[in-house]
Amino acid sequence: MRRLLFPTIVLVAAACTQAPVEQRAVTTGPAVDSVTAWLAEVTAAVNEGSLERLLALYADDALSSPSDAPSLSVSELAALYEATFAQGTFDFTTDVLDVVVSGDIGVLRAYYANTITPTNGGEPVHRTGDWLVVLRRQDDGSWKLWREMWSVIAPASPAAI
Repeated sequence: MRRLLFPTIVLVAAACTQAPVEQRAVTTGPAVDSVTAWLAEVTAAVNEGSLERLLALYADDALSSPSDAPSLSVSELAALYEATFAQGTFDFTTDVLDVVVSGDIGVLRAYYANTITPTNGGEPVHRTGDWLVVLRRQDDGSWKLWREMWSVIAPASPAAI
């Protein structure tokens, strides 16, 4: 019995110990505000069609996981965005659903809507979906995308309306 008492006390004490304040997850405050500011930068870069500005918001080792393709590296993502930006102009909007920051990691969940108006005069293409982003805080205090997943929500069929 005595052999179990000391490990049990250590485990209970460890479980009751709070993490330092800077390590606790937060859902409000300056860190969360800086993550949502990152999202505003992404939105502006997409709407400008600025590949350089957009890629500056991604970490060098970032991975992107679209719903309909294998994960993409930054260089593969750059090629995808370059081809997409060449198609037309964008009206990209986001609604933040939640943000959690713990230490140097931020998690952002958002709903997005995007309309691409083709430069060739074709019909605009509308897409909406869910977006999950994991960001890492950089040494200079800025945030960069480290991992992301997004899905495209299929439009409702006319029979369902």
